[in-house]
Order: sequence, then structure tokens, then C-alpha cells
Amino acid sequence: MSAANPRVGAVLFDLDGTLVDSAPDLVGCVQEIMRERGTRPVPFKRMRQFVSRGMRGMLTAAYGADFIDSEEYPEVLERCLKLYSGRLAERSRLFPGMRRVLGDLAGRQIPWGVVTNKPEYLTRPLLEALDLADECAVAVGGGTTTHNKPHPEPMIFAADRLAVKPRACVMLGDDPRDIQAARSAGMTGLAAAWGYFPPEEDLGAWGAAAVLQSPRDLLGWIDEQGATANTGAAAPRAA
Repeated sequence: MSAANPRVGAVLFDLDGTLVDSAPDLVGCVQEIMRERGTRPVPFKRMRQFVSRGMRGMLTAAYGADFIDSEEYPEVLERCLKLYSGRLAERSRLFPGMRRVLGDLAGRQIPWGVVTNKPEYLTRPLLEALDLADECAVAVGGGTTTHNKPHPEPMIFAADRLAVKPRACVMLGDDPRDIQAARSAGMTGLAAAWGYFPPEEDLGAWGAAAVLQSPRDLLGWIDEQGATANTGAAAPRAA
């Protein structure tokens, strides 16, 4: 286990592509915008791999890298975000098996939280819509801290709110930035193989301590570390 205490004190999840399968709603919004603008929508299967890169990444996939520097981009981005904010959880769901994993973490008294680059004003409502807000001990979204992942600041912020030392925290994510942020913060990074990335992506090159094939594998990985409940830590502070 790299750089982290074998006693897991907390688990942090990336949101889109790790904790929540939000691609149907996110991709659906971009496809609708493309139709509005008279453009043939990119197929869902192809667009799904860019979801973890946010609206900017999806619009880049839809219109090309030059679109980001165009005069149209700010208006299209605003339209996408407005459309998405009205349908955050129409089709978004926890990944299969994730609800049970969260319940198991609660049973072990291991708090969990979310660290995402998704804007904070979208992160909290999504957690609420999926009945996760009360269970989530800390939610760090884009804008919560000065820097976003891969900078370690959001990770350190989450650990502080949980009153758990970074070395006792595990970060699970589906993007190299998640692993980079975790390592920079002195945490253990785990890669989620069910997430959003190109099919040719080599997850083994991310530098994660392990590549998990399913959410349930998180519990097996924790067991392998000899982890026990975080009974010695102070009670988490509200996010």
C-alpha cells in the first residue's frame, strides 16, 4: 500500500464515473444541444468516455478542440449547464453494487465523502437527488477550494473536514487526475475500471495502488489491508 496507513480511516470517491453513473443525463444534454444547433449528435457510447472531463471535455469531443476558443463556446457551455441542472438525476444512478458498498462502509464506521471537479452547485443537488447527502460525510466540488484536481488541495480539505489524516484516506476515481491528486496529498489512489475513459486507456499506467474491476472490489481491497473501523478518529465535521 503506497504511502498510506494500512488502517483505512476514510474513503473518498470521485463522483461522475466512479460513484454515480451520470453519463445518461450528461451526454443526453450535450446531444440535445447538438440537435438544437443542427449538428448530428455524437453517439452515446463514444461520448461516454469523455464524461469525466466535464462539459468542456464533452464539448471538445463534440465539436473539436478549436471550439473551446470560439465565440460560441461560452454561450453553448452556459446552455448545457442550465439544461443539465434541470435534469441532474433523471437517469443517473449509483453504479451497480455501490449502494451495498456504502452500507458496508457505514457498518465498519468508515466515513466516506466525495471529491469531484463537478461544480459545487451541481454536486450537492445530485447527492440529494440520489438520497446520498445525509450519508456523505464531506462533499468537495469544483469551486469549494481554490484549486481542483489534480491539485491536492481538495483532497487535503476533505481529509481535514473528516478529521482523518491524509495517509489514512483512500481515493477512488476513474481519471488519472484522481490518482495524481491522491498521491500528491499523501493518500492512496485506486482506479475504477467501470468509469469513463477511452477503451484503449491503460489504467495500470496511472500509478494507482490497485485497479478495481467493480465497486465491491473496494471492500475486498480494504480487507486485504487489514483495515478496521476508524474508531480512534474524531467525529467528522459537517461539510
